[in-house]
Amino acid sequence: MKRILSFSLTAVMALTAYSQNLWSDTFETYSVGNLGTQGGWQRDGGTNAVAKVANIDVAHGKSFQFASTASNNADGAFIYHDTKWSSRTSENGIFVAEFDVYTGSTFSEIQFYDVDSDYFAVADLYMSSTNGVFLADQYDFDNEDSGIELPLTVTANTWYKVKFTYDVMGSGEMTVTINGTEYGPFEKEPGWFPTEVDFVASGASTSGFDNLKTSAVATLMAVSDVAGKSKLSVYPNPATDVINVKSESKIAQVSIYDISGKAVKTTTETTVNVENLAKGSYVVSIKYADGTTESKKVIKK
Repeated sequence: MKRILSFSLTAVMALTAYSQNLWSDTFETYSVGNLGTQGGWQRDGGTNAVAKVANIDVAHGKSFQFASTASNNADGAFIYHDTKWSSRTSENGIFVAEFDVYTGSTFSEIQFYDVDSDYFAVADLYMSSTNGVFLADQYDFDNEDSGIELPLTVTANTWYKVKFTYDVMGSGEMTVTINGTEYGPFEKEPGWFPTEVDFVASGASTSGFDNLKTSAVATLMAVSDVAGKSKLSVYPNPATDVINVKSESKIAQVSIYDISGKAVKTTTETTVNVENLAKGSYVVSIKYADGTTESKKVIKK
């Protein structure tokens, strides 16, 4: 199986209890111009001029940036690197990737592959100011599906800080944190090894990436808990008709997501009617007035 252009091209910050840094790249030691094979990066598709080391802004210094056009990259280019997942110790079964992403004029896209499993797409994060933000995987691609749409709007030519987690050896749950707001956890299949990271572009794209870091951890602990945020209560759980959300911190918004990641309810009320929701598991995401978020799983009976 080959690397896959996403559907769009073809049609809370956490602290770790046990952490192992695997690999990082800031592009600062590279020569400005064509990326080529600097730092061990490789290219599949497009021309050598597609991938650049550039100064997008002063704050980031040197960064990776696509210089992709319809003429030099009509069929799609993948700029890829080993994540060093294979070097982890066995007790660290959760994959964490952190990076800054520049949306560019059209869209940005980053993928993680299990190279040894016929290039299985473990995750694909697509961000567009016009089309939206989506998290997809191989099963979504096989079904010609968009994946999970994340409930946020991004701006063109803007930097975003992203953190991605995937419980490889445990539950399979994934989370995506963008500028401090966590989305998920999303129920995914465990056991796929994210051994390769790919930057993806097709046609016109000026998206960029910087400050990449991959790590393997044993457990994740929410930063809100570490910082001493008051304990969040969501009750009753299981619920039949309503759920109540209680916290000493001021609550700005309550959102409920089904297991596919679709938002089924969003409200500013702390008592939420769930009577009409189908039986099953849901994630209640609470956004506080200070912009931080917390999530709790609930069962609808």
